Amino acid sequence: MDFGIFHNGSTNVPMKRAENGIVIPDATVEEIHASNQQVLKDQIRHGVLADELGLDRAFFTEHHFELTGAEFSANPLQAQMAVAAQTDQIKLCQMGNILPWHDPVRLAEQTAALDVYSDGRAEIGLGRGYQPREAEVLGAMYWGGTCMDDEKNRRVFEEKYDILIKAWTEDFLGYNGQFHHIPPVYTKHHHTQDHAYLTDEASEYDVDDVMDWDEEGDMYSKGSSRILLSTNSTVEKVPVFPQPVQEPYPQLWMPVVSPRSVSWAASNGVNGVITLGPKSRLEPVVNTYYEAAEEAGWPDRRPEYDGEPFAYGWDEERQRGLGFYRLIFNTDVADEETFERFKLGAEAVWDHLAASYSAELLLNLSDDEVETLRSRQDLDEDQHVRADFEMLEKKSIAITGTSEEIADEIAAIKEDVGFTDLNLVGYFEAAGMTGEEADTQLRAFAEEVKPYLEEEFPGA
Repeated sequence: MDFGIFHNGSTNVPMKRAENGIVIPDATVEEIHASNQQVLKDQIRHGVLADELGLDRAFFTEHHFELTGAEFSANPLQAQMAVAAQTDQIKLCQMGNILPWHDPVRLAEQTAALDVYSDGRAEIGLGRGYQPREAEVLGAMYWGGTCMDDEKNRRVFEEKYDILIKAWTEDFLGYNGQFHHIPPVYTKHHHTQDHAYLTDEASEYDVDDVMDWDEEGDMYSKGSSRILLSTNSTVEKVPVFPQPVQEPYPQLWMPVVSPRSVSWAASNGVNGVITLGPKSRLEPVVNTYYEAAEEAGWPDRRPEYDGEPFAYGWDEERQRGLGFYRLIFNTDVADEETFERFKLGAEAVWDHLAASYSAELLLNLSDDEVETLRSRQDLDEDQHVRADFEMLEKKSIAITGTSEEIADEIAAIKEDVGFTDLNLVGYFEAAGMTGEEADTQLRAFAEEVKPYLEEEFPGA
């Protein structure tokens, strides 16, 4: 069994319900700025604590510009560098680095640096992004990373994915694609030291493998005092340093929601995390993933395992398959006032999500459930319902109660879906809670719930 944490960077400012029922911060923008400074420190401490308590993974998200405090994690790799410096065992994963927002060469360097610095504990999470505010600011202008054009976004994602793998695994990177030409064809590089090395017997590569060398130059460049620019010599490939410690590269993860994303991950040997959806969505995602993996020939990044089937749901020995995360709150270690703040904060996260996708879709609500919520929230027929906490509990998105009750619900999910092993990612924070309160929930899970599950399922 594998257990991890999911830290989304929820604000610690007080929350309240607006007149329309939506949960918002009861704080000024200045206070929210100050809160995010503390949240970043809390995120790092939470990751270090997870290592101390023997959990397997820490997942940090990437999110930007979120005004109302549901999620903030502007640089998960940088935060995990700080965690790596203070830990020895926990694997460091992002959920995820949103590829359409990144230069893939820089991302290859940064992720590999985390793997080197952590002695091979990095696991790299990838995503496509869904928030226009983030995507248009960070991706659309430069790399076509808009989420307003889903097909273009997917092509950008897949091209950057190819570049990332090549940068991690090939001695020199050269790439000519629809969105990237690495290096650009006009990159002059009359570098005499590089030329001397590539012509020496120490190098297994020749000048022609890397450079288009032009000794003579032309009327526009000849005689330049800048030797690099003194001829029409160009560089055609570049070495990307460092490369990861893990061979051939770290395990990849991505959030999986739509059948198309699930199938792409399975077909490319990428592990998936089933994001915050109802219990009823778990089994269909697992089935889609395994059908696609089987059809693709059970791909694995490691040659020794490529083509070999792995256990259903999650294979602890192979470290392959699917995990899922759930909001968890243990009432044994908190008073009623804290629990009420957790409930409100959980609703705040779902109000944030439902601004992008309807709660009816996200929660897989039946007609009767929609009508129940509409009645509770006093809504007209043309208004979208909100995901209140009672419905989040009913759908097992939020798992609350005593240690035993939490463990029983997780065990029931494992049995209902049919997971061979279990990979559960605990989400212990919510908007309006302090970092210390989230740490208390993490500790209770590690010390009370995790041992119960390990005893209940010793084979896993």
